[in-house]
Amino acid sequence: MQATPPAQGSSGPIEDTRIYLIEDDPTILHFVQQTLLLRPHWRLIGQAGSLAQARQEALLCDANVFLVDLGLPDGRGEDVLRLLARHQPDAELLVFTVFGEESRLVGALEAGATGYVLKGCSGEQLIEAIEQIRDGGAPISPLLARLLLKQFRAVQDSLPDFPPSDLVGEVLLSERETDVLKLVAKGYVNKEIAHKLGISPATVGTHIKNLYRKLAVHSRVQVVRAAQERGLL
Repeated sequence: MQATPPAQGSSGPIEDTRIYLIEDDPTILHFVQQTLLLRPHWRLIGQAGSLAQARQEALLCDANVFLVDLGLPDGRGEDVLRLLARHQPDAELLVFTVFGEESRLVGALEAGATGYVLKGCSGEQLIEAIEQIRDGGAPISPLLARLLLKQFRAVQDSLPDFPPSDLVGEVLLSERETDVLKLVAKGYVNKEIAHKLGISPATVGTHIKNLYRKLAVHSRVQVVRAAQERGLL
């Protein structure tokens, strides 16, 4: 399936969801195609079965959601994520894979993934994840969210107190962005942050995207590290 050329105004409402699949398994392609029948307005605009094909097509296509498998026949999906984060900064990068190891999850988030869903989910669950990521959320399979939460908390507990940085004045955060940042650093996921702050998960997602933009990063792991370096945590 060939990618369509880029077009202006790639962002838009959830109804305008254009998906590009990076996956070599034809059964998963069929699953995604069947799942999209639940959302007739959504479109699968391209598919690559290898890292090489993704480099040629995905970097130029007009998708606003990329479904990325981490196990490709000629490379690792993390390499695709890094390229997409650089060349498609306005798109959402949703990992869709069988790999449930904590190391792969963290590596994918560091590479730029904005969500991580395990294969074996239902079509409705995949639709929900895509809707959430398009609405500013960061969907992660529940088991993996627990692993991530555990790791973030362990890292946070082991960190020394950072002295104020000379870089602090370079980034201005709102009070609410600071609140969200502190909870992200403690390992809470969007729904937990929303509950604690009394706001919607979509609003949390918006604040997190603003943090990404202000700190020039592409993942939750990176935003915590960048904030620590600047003395914001």
